[in-house]
Amino acid sequence: MKRIVVSISLLGTALMADTIGGEFDIGYYEHTPSGTIQYQGDSINLEDDFKWKKESDVFAKLYIEHPIPMLPNIKLGYSSFGHTGSGLLNNDITFGNQTYTSTSKIDSKFDLDMYDLTLYYELVDIGFDLDLGLNVRYIDGSVSAVGVGGTPPKPINESTSFSVPVPMIYAKARVPLPATDIAFQAEGNYISYSGNQFYDFEAGVRYTFALGFGLEGGYKTMKLKLDDVDDLSLDSTFSGAYAKLVWDF
Repeated sequence: MKRIVVSISLLGTALMADTIGGEFDIGYYEHTPSGTIQYQGDSINLEDDFKWKKESDVFAKLYIEHPIPMLPNIKLGYSSFGHTGSGLLNNDITFGNQTYTSTSKIDSKFDLDMYDLTLYYELVDIGFDLDLGLNVRYIDGSVSAVGVGGTPPKPINESTSFSVPVPMIYAKARVPLPATDIAFQAEGNYISYSGNQFYDFEAGVRYTFALGFGLEGGYKTMKLKLDDVDDLSLDSTFSGAYAKLVWDF
């Protein structure tokens, strides 16, 4: 009996060593804003009113793939995300039931932390890869505005925070260029419901070096459309270039 147990253990260990794998990515991406935000007041233009411009942040992903056919593979992800702006208002705006006076200076700040848990299946794995699954993203954010308003004018500091879990459909495809270490890859998540819409999409080119290490660069875009979540509405798109270091193990 002991020999049987040891043999099964050794066989399982060998099988797991041969078939369990995954990938770790860490990257840097730019995001230029467009759209509007509204919190108990006016619909505020992110570029013209809040003076947001291009910013850069980091992201990380971990894929874990196993040999058990019926169980999904796992992907974990994290992205930090932020924008700040400072400038003179072109007109009065209301944010958080506070009215900020035209021609006065306003300083705004927007922060997001996004956490992803994705369960997916590898539908095709013949050099060309195709994955499909379900992603749940937890979004934790805050926005604030500091300026001047009222009669007589006085300092105003208004802020709010919000959090929302978002389930999305997940898909990824990779197409290698024959006889090279180059591959084209696209990956994204999407959902639309009850006036809300979320998606993110990235497409790039990857070059793999020795031992599974490689570099990838391309274009990344994200849509956040929130309809009155914790009194906040957001209809915005953030897009720009990305680059990441990958390890396929």
